[in-house]
Amino acid sequence: MLTDEVGGLEEAREALARERLEELQALARTYRNWSVKELAHALGRQPGRLVPDSGMPKIDLVVGLAKALDWPVEAVVDHLMKPAAGTRRAAVQQDAPADYARLYNESLARRLERDLTEAVRLAVRAGAIADTPTRRAAALVVEAQAHEAGGSYVEAVRCLREASRIQGIALDWRLVCDANLANMLFMQGQGTHALGIAATVLDYVATMKPTPVIEWAKAQASWARGHAIRASIPTEHCAAWRPLAENAREDIRRVHDVTGELLSAAGGSQIHYGSMHASAGAVLLELDALCDPERASDCMKAQLEIVREHGDLTPSIGERKAWAAVGLANSGKRFIEDEMQRRGVLEIASATLRAHAVATSNWYFAHQHLELDAERRRQLAGNGVASRALDAIEAKLVAGVLGQIPAARQDAGEFLALYGAREGGRP
Repeated sequence: MLTDEVGGLEEAREALARERLEELQALARTYRNWSVKELAHALGRQPGRLVPDSGMPKIDLVVGLAKALDWPVEAVVDHLMKPAAGTRRAAVQQDAPADYARLYNESLARRLERDLTEAVRLAVRAGAIADTPTRRAAALVVEAQAHEAGGSYVEAVRCLREASRIQGIALDWRLVCDANLANMLFMQGQGTHALGIAATVLDYVATMKPTPVIEWAKAQASWARGHAIRASIPTEHCAAWRPLAENAREDIRRVHDVTGELLSAAGGSQIHYGSMHASAGAVLLELDALCDPERASDCMKAQLEIVREHGDLTPSIGERKAWAAVGLANSGKRFIEDEMQRRGVLEIASATLRAHAVATSNWYFAHQHLELDAERRRQLAGNGVASRALDAIEAKLVAGVLGQIPAARQDAGEFLALYGAREGGRP
């Protein structure tokens, strides 16, 4: 019966969780040279109650175990929660290696249709039957892209790290994996890490014969490096940073040129190339203003025109508007002296970013919106206006940003304090 099957799966899950918790506790004892009693004291438990029957420890036990191991808390959680080895393959025994291309292409198509759950499922099936290391890595890249589109940045990074560790992968696809990883790390606020990976990829591709895969790796790595540099430039006293802005502009121009060539070769059918190609033009406006301040006013007018364009939230349109809004906010802070005019520009940029983030679960843009909105709320608080309670949409944005962008967690207390502690309208 179905209930018996579910019960058996639950028992197996609990047994696996208990086994992993016991493994980590044994490792902590060895690492610290502790007795069972000493471990129990460190974890705040009785020696006979170190492992709960369900295998799922409370948060204080997880934190204590992380401290005992000198691990980050998330590493302990990942080890306890990861599925048993072989789980993916067991679920797709009906597929054969000959089905790989079909599953791979169907996953791509479903992602473009934003049927993201199905896109992930198809990519997992493709990876499970992949008959070469390169095919397995390619399936993980497609899975990562589906996770990213759905807002699961942590899962996307996990897939890309796993792909990069595969032995025997072709060099061009290894570079694609690393370039995608650099981009995801940038979106998570880890700019220095992204910069290093992207620079390494670009050093490699400069020595290789151009192919569509190599060119795509070049575009992705240039995008990640250009943005990592761009985002590191302050909004005040930025004149000294102009050489860095030149470097970032060179990277984004390369993205525009390479994706344009890839679009032409593909007959304009690759929506991801088109999205990045269109977005690169919007990003360049911020960098043009930085490199040539005399053009700042014209660049901001162009950014405003893009932000105010009518259209839907498909990637090539919505992302272009959102990137223009990011640049508009930064340019407004740098070059608009009139306080009311600057505040109006920042309001427009913030609203654009919010709309795109809500529609697409893009947590990078959500984070940019929250930072702009937090700045506005600080000014209101300074004028004696109380913070407004969190509503359902803002709760989604705050939770998504804090969950998927590690760099934002240092501001978690301020975000929650600025928005209030409870959902609006409920006791």
